[in-house]
Amino acid sequence: MEPKAHNYNFALEKYMLLQEQHEELSHHLRQIRPRKHSTSSISTRSSSTSSHTSSSPKRHTRSSERQHLRAGARCSGWNDSRRGADTLDTIVDEETLHEISAEEQRLFDVNESIKRALTELLNCDAVRSDNSMRMWAQARLMETEKELRSGRRRRSSPCTG
Repeated sequence: MEPKAHNYNFALEKYMLLQEQHEELSHHLRQIRPRKHSTSSISTRSSSTSSHTSSSPKRHTRSSERQHLRAGARCSGWNDSRRGADTLDTIVDEETLHEISAEEQRLFDVNESIKRALTELLNCDAVRSDNSMRMWAQARLMETEKELRSGRRRRSSPCTG
């Protein structure tokens, strides 16, 4: 086997192994990070219940208004009661915070290695001469660089997760 083909195979194999590590770390981080519950997914019962009103225009209007007001009150009450729960859901113990931080650092390091492996791949003659392979490697490299920037921002602002 010629050295250039060996470099290509080696770089591709290295990338595949690193990508596998990336997936495992990402999965683990999703499991240990605190869950964030959205309060924006409020039930919209007013639209579905207004269709069950009387056919009388006057009565329909009053009924719709009452249902709309009740739905609004129900939604705002639900929303207010959920705020406290959201805050509690994001509190994690110090050990978990350290584990998250360590895993994020490992993921960052793996991403840096993926970036190097993809750059090495892009420098191989086989990739340079194959347009689709070059485009694939460039797209993966751009995704990796975007994730690296995101990781840097996350690490530089301690209040976000």
